[in-house]
Amino acid sequence: MLIAQITDFHIVEPGGRMADRVDPSAALAAAIESINALDPLPDVVLATGDLVNDGMSIQYDQLLALLESLLVPVLPIPGNHDDRTEMRRRFPQLPAGGPTDPIDYVVDDHAVRLIGLDTSIPGDRHDGALSTTQLDWLDRQLAAAPDRPTVIFQHHPPFPSRISWMDEQNGFADPDSEAAVLTGHDQVEAVLCGHVHRAIHRRFGGTIASACPSTAVQLVLDLVGDTPAYTDQPAALMLHHFADGALNSHVVAVAAADQWTPSWA
Repeated sequence: MLIAQITDFHIVEPGGRMADRVDPSAALAAAIESINALDPLPDVVLATGDLVNDGMSIQYDQLLALLESLLVPVLPIPGNHDDRTEMRRRFPQLPAGGPTDPIDYVVDDHAVRLIGLDTSIPGDRHDGALSTTQLDWLDRQLAAAPDRPTVIFQHHPPFPSRISWMDEQNGFADPDSEAAVLTGHDQVEAVLCGHVHRAIHRRFGGTIASACPSTAVQLVLDLVGDTPAYTDQPAALMLHHFADGALNSHVVAVAAADQWTPSWA
């Protein structure tokens, strides 16, 4: 099975800019073009939150217009910039619910079982959490298929990034509780996340938790300061390849690059 992951699009109104500089629509279009050019095509695309920048209807209109060109089915999960009601309206495959009901779901259609978890907190909050009810639900879902290789996807990584301002303002509450659930289920291949606009990987709950770079803009890797800053480092997606009972994860730059065969090959 081949799983593409894209995250943190931060789509704004047509012609608009994110942070007065970045064109997130053009950036997502480039990521979609990169996915469509993959050979073989992925089985599914996981969109791990912050699909739009302000949760506005016009922004979701723009998002759906961009996703129309994607040749692969997409499975979205909300981030802290998303609106659950708008997402349910635009993606009818998502479970029904009200504005305070998390969007958690299971997809059993592939070689790898996929479990989406909604770590967003309603009310203009940028930090993340999983409730006791959600963790109990996760435990039951994992217990129901102990022999199925499983990938969990969520927006907030369940670990600190060590970028201090990001962790202080946008962190994840009580990661130990999620780790405790996962530790009892060794079929979990990975926990795939977004939110931090960088590639970060960490051992977690008996598996690997991994954050994917943004399609729009990356955060500066500053491990000593506390000032928010972006960088023009290239956008990227991740490609997760499950074969022979194991998951390999690749960071794939969206920018075009030449390819050649060396003389010794």
